[in-house]
Parts: sequence; structure tokens; C-alpha cells
Amino acid sequence: MIRTHTRLLIAFFACQQIVLPQSSNIDTWTRQQAVNAYDVERPPSQTQQAPTSSEASGWFDVTYDSLALDVDAHTAYLKGAVTIAGICRQDGSRQLTLDLSNAMHIDSVHVNGVRTSCVQAANSFTIALDRSYQSGEILSATVFYEGVPVASGFGSIVFSSHAGVPWIFTLSEPYGAKDWWPCKNDPSDKADSADILITCDSAYRVGSQGVLVSVVNLGNGKSIYHWRERYPIASYLISIAISNYVQFSNWYRYSATDSMEVLNYVLPEDYAAALQNLPRVIDMLSIYSSLYGQYPFIKEKYGHSEFALGGMEHQTMTSISTFQENVVSHELAHQWFGDMITCRTWSDLWLNEAFAQYSSALYLEKEYGVNSYWDYINTQIHSGLSAPGEIGAPDTSTAGSLFNNPLIYCKGASVLHMLRHLLGDSTFFRALRAYANDPQLIYSTASTQDFERVCETVSGKNLGYFFREWIYGEGFPDYQYSWNWKSTGSSHILTIDITQPANRANPAFFTMPIDVRITMNGIDTTVTVFNNAPTQSFTIQCPSEPTSVVLDPDGWILKLTFLASNIPPTELALDQNYPNPFNSGTKIKYSLPKLEQVSLRIYDMLGRRIVLLVDTKQMPGFYEVEWSPGGLASGVYICRLVAGDSRIQKKMILLR
Repeated sequence: MIRTHTRLLIAFFACQQIVLPQSSNIDTWTRQQAVNAYDVERPPSQTQQAPTSSEASGWFDVTYDSLALDVDAHTAYLKGAVTIAGICRQDGSRQLTLDLSNAMHIDSVHVNGVRTSCVQAANSFTIALDRSYQSGEILSATVFYEGVPVASGFGSIVFSSHAGVPWIFTLSEPYGAKDWWPCKNDPSDKADSADILITCDSAYRVGSQGVLVSVVNLGNGKSIYHWRERYPIASYLISIAISNYVQFSNWYRYSATDSMEVLNYVLPEDYAAALQNLPRVIDMLSIYSSLYGQYPFIKEKYGHSEFALGGMEHQTMTSISTFQENVVSHELAHQWFGDMITCRTWSDLWLNEAFAQYSSALYLEKEYGVNSYWDYINTQIHSGLSAPGEIGAPDTSTAGSLFNNPLIYCKGASVLHMLRHLLGDSTFFRALRAYANDPQLIYSTASTQDFERVCETVSGKNLGYFFREWIYGEGFPDYQYSWNWKSTGSSHILTIDITQPANRANPAFFTMPIDVRITMNGIDTTVTVFNNAPTQSFTIQCPSEPTSVVLDPDGWILKLTFLASNIPPTELALDQNYPNPFNSGTKIKYSLPKLEQVSLRIYDMLGRRIVLLVDTKQMPGFYEVEWSPGGLASGVYICRLVAGDSRIQKKMILLR
């Protein structure tokens, strides 16, 4: 039935002709910049607020999607016929609701080949079924529709141009698929397979999912590109990218006799850069396959289609606007974590993004060595210190808030980094591989509880405390510690006191094993203590006199640590510079009570900025900066400290 219907769709679109004005150009953005632009900067007539959950019928289990779309590259108009087949999972179902923005007008709907009625709402439509369906029955709905798509979130579908040439691309995650095609817009329900048929100008290539089955030239300046995906796929992972792409391929040779194409569609002006950088994906495929199991879509392909919205892991063909190594490795890792195993709900998004973010660290470690791993992880930890809220309960109200970089990406990657140390390398990597190959999850969906279950099964450990505090808790531990020792004749007894401030709620304190490095007359040793109380003492017998004690010296824990003698200040302060007045140079001291984005600038009395001395995120503590005014004239200058939303300034006098 499906193959027959596909032929009918091809015939239907062979006769479509649409001509509308060309849209405006879109610059190359990062994905987060794309969020800002589409949520804030686009005119109200061109953007809308997406619903944060699917309105589609829960009883309908999608098994197949077929998209047949007529896209004129010179217009913002789209005309389509989409077939959605599925299985009824509830007795007595007489109405089927699917997701679609009402900016797209429905011409007609057919259920099992028979025309029926439907009613459109703002973001969905409800079909009157021909009869009452019982659990286990199969039905198929074909929707004929057209209109000018209204984008939400990251862009959904963008009609753009580059170098004067039309350029059309999509990015549906998380809520945007319904902006351009009728679907069940829910990551928990994956179709078993999909066909994507695009009619457009014959001068262009079309990138999409699976295997390119055919390109049929219609003889009227248009062609039909038919992509076939035969692995399960979520609706948000279906994409199209259309332009005058240059095509080149690399080959992933995964055995002595077998290889898979890595197919790249890039803009002509970026061809040289792509040719230089994208072949790195071959090593990435080998590394990830060794860690997680063979590339999950090995019977089809991997590849890239260039677009202007950062990076998006569209199944088997990532959409990308930069060929930067960490971005390429991140998006490839999503083919395992996000595409093969998809987050069950958007609250489980960290299972997509944190796993891809951390995979980039593992790629760097395997490709360039352990120092590259640590350089990358330290940036994740630094950003994760500013993460708001709970990883397992993110703000899903908008695309921008859901994809919070410090929380979902950086803190999420830091959690996996900590879990690695907690389990040990051997167990941790066995757990990752077991998760990626779990029979209940592979080519399906997963929740945080599923990942916890796999880790506990592989390790034999109860990890409930770890997931409660790091996934469903907020913030990070703030360790304040002191130590002393006493001699007992032949040995020395070291006592370490660790305190976590009692100003927390969720969790009240963090339970964690903590490495402690003890230095004794030039000899170092590391022991691990299990900190499971807000105030706790540990006694350690040492062979000689301890000279220093450091908590978590290698940086495995997302934390702040203060020795009792170095407790940070309680308030923001900017001291008067010294000396003042000054001639050749002066010192400026300030103190921070908490982690903040800090800037320290010097201005003249007309408000003109003379110099920027500090512009970075800084930990709590005391700081000192030296400033040499060079050839500046005598006079009064302003030193201004900005930390977060607070500002302090002092006058300084330069005398020549």
C-alpha cells in the first residue's frame, strides 16, 4: 500500500508550479544566536510561539511518515501531501488529532484512501475517522495542504539566500516540525521509516535522511528528489536542505570489505574549507564506534548539509554552519545519543545534548591525548558553575530556554565526567556501551531513569544519590575545609574537617566521594573520602608530617573549594587604588563573594573608556590588578568594577 501511494504522490507533484517573491538573506549564525534571532528579532508576522507539547492523539502509534513537498526556491510558499500511517492503541477511537500550524491551510484529508472532514485549531487539526477503530488496527491519513510557513523556535523552515542564490533549510527541534508539515510532534513516538520527496528547481541539490533513491527530472526545470529512511526516526529529525550545493564524499571503511559513504553538501564558497575539515569525521566515526558500538545507520550513510543555524543532528545528515572540529564531533555523537536513542520527553534532553557534548571530550582524548580532554572538560566545568535550575527539569517553555548551554550542555557533560571518576574508567565505558546497545532503548527512546538503571546494572552500585543531586538537584557543592595533625610517635594523625554551607535546599548537601591529596615532606599520596554529611571529619594516619592538603586536586567534581584560611569575602568590594596619587603605576584590589562575570575598566572624566583590565568570569576570592597608564596626561580617572548586576567605582589621580 505504501509503495503504491508513493507513486501517486510523485504524479501529484509533477504538475505543481508555484512562483512567489524571494525571501531575505540570513547570515551564518551559531545555534544559540539563531534562538535569539527567531525568538526576539523577527517581526511578529514572521514568527510565533510554539506549543511546548504535542496535541496529537496519544492513542495513535506512528509507524510511517511520507512527505511529498513542492518547494519553489524563489518563494516562501510550500505545497505538500503528507501521509502518516500508524496503529491504533485504544479501543473506540473515532477522531485523530495531529500537529500542524494553522498558517498552513489544509485542502483535504483522506483516511485509508477515502476523503473525510477535519477541523483546524491554532497548532493542530482533528480528523473525523470513517468508523470506530479498535486497538491493533492500522490506519493511514493523507493530508493535502499549502501555505506560507510561520517559523517558531530555532527557525523551523527558513527561506533564505547565499551569494544571491536561493537557500532553503529546516531545523525543527524541539517544537518546529508542525510549522511546515503535519505530524505527531512528540519525541516519544518514532516512525519506523520515512520517505521524503522534494520537488524543486533542477539546478539545486536536496539533502535529507537515509538514502537518495532517485532524482527524477520532470522536464520543466524541476526535479523530484526522493530520500528513503528505513531506520526509526522522530519527527523533529526529519529535514530538508536545498541550494546549489557542491557535493563531495569521504568513506568510512569499517571492515576489510565494507565501507559507508559520508556525503557532504556544502555551499560553493565554503567548499575549500569543508574539503579541508570535514574528512576528520572518518576518525570520529571510528572512535565513537569503538566506544559505543557501530555507527547506528551503517546501512545508509552519514553526511552534512550546510545551513545557517549552527549545528543540528538531523538523522544520517547533520545540518551545519561551521566545520569547527568540536561542533562536527558533537553533532556526529548525536547519531547515537539523540537519533538512535532519542530523549523520551524534552525534560530528558540532557541525554541528547550532554552525551554529545561529553563525546567531544572523549574524541579529543582519543585523537590528541589526555591533556586535550582536560582542556575541554575544564571549560565545561567553568561554564557549568553558572548553570541555573535542574538538568532533569529544564524550562521547556521556549526553544531558547530549553537549550540552556551552561545547564544542559556544560553541566550535563560535567555530570558524565564525574560519573566516569565515580565508576572508574572500565565500568564507566562498559556502562556507556551497554546504554547505547540496550535492547529496550536502541532505535527507541530513553529517560533519565533508563540511563540510571543501566549504570546501576553494569556497576552493581546504587547511584540514586548521584542522580538525585546532580540531575534533579541544583547548583554544586561548596566545600570549606580545614586540617590539622598531631604526632603519635611513629606516625602522624591527620584530621580533615569538611563543611558544606547550610544555605541550600535542593539538595541540602551533596553526597560525593572526594579525592584528597596529602603532601608529606615531598611525598604525595591521594586517598578518597566519602562525604555524606554537611559537616564531617575524617582521620587519616600518615607516615610523616603533612605539609599540605588539597581536595579534589585533579578537578573531577563540579565545585568550589576553600581552605578555612582562604574563605572568600562576604560582599563585593573595590578598594582604593594604591598608591594614589600615582605616576608610573598603581595596584587595584577587589573582592568577589560569589562566581560572577566581572569587568574592570578605566575611564576618563568625559566617560571615555581608556582601558579594559578584566573581562571574564571569576571565582569568589580576592583579586589584585596592576595598571601602568603609559603616556596618559595627569588628571582624575575613574576605575569601575562591574560584577553581575552590581557596579562600584573609585576616583584615581594620575600625577606626572
